[in-house]
Amino acid sequence: MKSSCLTEKNWDDMLSARSHSAEISHERYGLILSRVQFVSRFFGVLVLLWVGIEFICWPWPVSGWLALERVVAAGAFWVLGTHRFEPRALAAYRVVMALLLIPAGLILGVEFVLAHTGAHLEQQFGTQAYVFSPLLLAVSLSIFPLTVRESLLLTAPMIPVTVLPMVFWPQLFAETSPMAIVLMLVLISAISAIASLSQLTFLVSLVKKSATDGLTGAVTRKVGERMLDAMFAVAQRRNTPFSVLFIDLDRFKSINDRFGHGAGDDVLRDVTTSIRAVARRQDVLVRWGGEEMVLIMPETTGAEIAGFVNRLAVSGIGRAPDGAVITASMGAAERVTDRADGWDALIAAADRRMYAAKAAGRNCYLGPSDIPVAGVFGSSQARAEEPRTKPESATTIALRDGTRVKDAA
Repeated sequence: MKSSCLTEKNWDDMLSARSHSAEISHERYGLILSRVQFVSRFFGVLVLLWVGIEFICWPWPVSGWLALERVVAAGAFWVLGTHRFEPRALAAYRVVMALLLIPAGLILGVEFVLAHTGAHLEQQFGTQAYVFSPLLLAVSLSIFPLTVRESLLLTAPMIPVTVLPMVFWPQLFAETSPMAIVLMLVLISAISAIASLSQLTFLVSLVKKSATDGLTGAVTRKVGERMLDAMFAVAQRRNTPFSVLFIDLDRFKSINDRFGHGAGDDVLRDVTTSIRAVARRQDVLVRWGGEEMVLIMPETTGAEIAGFVNRLAVSGIGRAPDGAVITASMGAAERVTDRADGWDALIAAADRRMYAAKAAGRNCYLGPSDIPVAGVFGSSQARAEEPRTKPESATTIALRDGTRVKDAA
């Protein structure tokens, strides 16, 4: 995969998180959460250590008020740094916003105390340090892999933190140009956004390389299992249909034996391209192993799987080097119909039906209705229908006792 090329898809990944795959989102949100918690614990300790410096720099009771604010901020940092969060979008956005709001509240509280006690007149250097503190918030965003939209949204709260003290406590800015601070905030925010984008680009590239099969471009099995786990949980929570289609190419070994492994690789690539051309955007194709593939189909009923198989039968999945039609044995399972309590049970049901389809003569589809449809590829008569009745057949009997026909592979 040539991830270094800046394509329209790459731009979409940089601009918004909506185009990110489930695997990219999982890794990115997990990274954001781990960094927020590390920084929060570090800041929690640092804020407490700074109390001693406050007592040296500021007179009493100013130092006491500042120490109280720091203790409260340290407690908030520690709660944020030790709480367990799920690696999801809402949790990631909340913790980053909290990481910004805690020091923002501390900065405004300190500036309020300094302005209303007149302590800023006694310690100009310390006052200037707090005046420039919002710039540190902008810098902190550079450690997170953020999109352009997220960088803009998270930078927005820093504007009132910078501008409000200029309006309500202008005496704090006697030694500093407010406009210079605003310009520095804009410049540093832009640099932080570029740094965040560079991290995001690297993360997306890394995840795509590790999540994608190098030969076919399909999702790897390890990543596919993680996606199945997450997507099945969503379907359970929303009580929506969720289906998988197990696809195994027929007599693939003979292609490698007759034409060489290079020709076999070409066939696998063509098959993957053909399946993706018919699948929907939300469907995920996983290379399960060798010539086996699994198509994850969220919010898909048994009848809709049959419709997909019909369309795939019309377009075909590829041809061998000698022009022969490539066929496959396919088995499908659906969460509600099969009463699956987990994605592994759903995969097992589809796998059993795929083996039963092979036992029925290959080039066959067996869906949740347990009625085999023979001659799927290479025949205009093949129709993968899902009738209401389930007549007896050798295939349904084989499925009922849960056995596999091992010599049919």
